[in-house]
Amino acid sequence: MNTKKIVCAVAYVGLVLSTFIFAGGLDQYIDLNSFIVVVVIALLFALGVNNDESFIQKFGNGAVRAGWLGSIIGIVAIFGSDIFASGDLPMLGAAMAVCSLTVLYGYFFKLGAMILD
Repeated sequence: MNTKKIVCAVAYVGLVLSTFIFAGGLDQYIDLNSFIVVVVIALLFALGVNNDESFIQKFGNGAVRAGWLGSIIGIVAIFGSDIFASGDLPMLGAAMAVCSLTVLYGYFFKLGAMILD
């Protein structure tokens, strides 16, 4: 890995974080459970898949898949909850926002992996 890739990756992370801050605050983009789901599944995917891709490429591909899987799990959980049944729109909106974070994290890692590889 060369210096140019590392500088680009740091600039990418900085740009995304600053966008989060200016788009309503960093706290609405942080959910530890969503982050753990994406990272753990992406690591397992990278370790378990046998092909000619590098570990970083496999991690990025696994992160996107984990993001969509986490989002589908979240949607099913929302539809099966009392929040959905009661029609509490403010709570439903917050739950959908958290549900979308796994996809965001997945693509964040995928783009980072594309920069580093």
